[in-house]
Amino acid sequence: MAATVPQIDNGKQPLQPLNIVHMPQLPSDTPYGNLLLKGMNIVRRLDRVNLEIARVFATYVHPKNEQSQNPLQDILEHQFYAEQVVYWLRKTADELISLAYVISEWKSNGVWPDAIKVDSIAGLKHSPPQEVKDLFAPHESYLSTLNDIANAFKHSFINTDMTIVGAEYPVVFALALDRNRLSTKPRFYWVSFADIVQGFSKLYKPTMKIIQTWAAQAASGKSSAT
Repeated sequence: MAATVPQIDNGKQPLQPLNIVHMPQLPSDTPYGNLLLKGMNIVRRLDRVNLEIARVFATYVHPKNEQSQNPLQDILEHQFYAEQVVYWLRKTADELISLAYVISEWKSNGVWPDAIKVDSIAGLKHSPPQEVKDLFAPHESYLSTLNDIANAFKHSFINTDMTIVGAEYPVVFALALDRNRLSTKPRFYWVSFADIVQGFSKLYKPTMKIIQTWAAQAASGKSSAT
């Protein structure tokens, strides 16, 4: 029986035409550009991610069923699709954190911050505003794992030597070597690919909803003060 392909809930189907109802309601005129368009890009990127997720599952073949001669079977191709998904999810998580920071500051202070001091998963560890910290706290473990795996894909020289595949279902594997120093001990990661996808889906929708609520509150406060 084929595995169920998980998808990130971004409010639409990947190939469904984009409509204004699918776009997060964010301010369009800010010192940091048109955030409405940034929200649209996030939605469309997640469309692309969902298509890539389907490819991860399409190129997976249970090792016991190799004799099925699936024409799509290619372990390296399978890994490339998985790596692409992890990269885009990490990028989107960083953008959500940046959005949360600037809009929280705008809501709290009535003006846009001069700099985005918290703009990544790693930035959440460096004294973010309490409101932003609380927003992402329920997802702290997931974000840490996502960040570590994405960094291993990007920076770990030894990671590219791995040619392994999940024994029962698609799995994300990564081998991290801190600063690529042989004096450090490599750290091996393995996470169910479905868990990576479902964890992001649980993060995305409630987080974006709260960010939009903050934006509405900030806009309301601004208009009432003029």
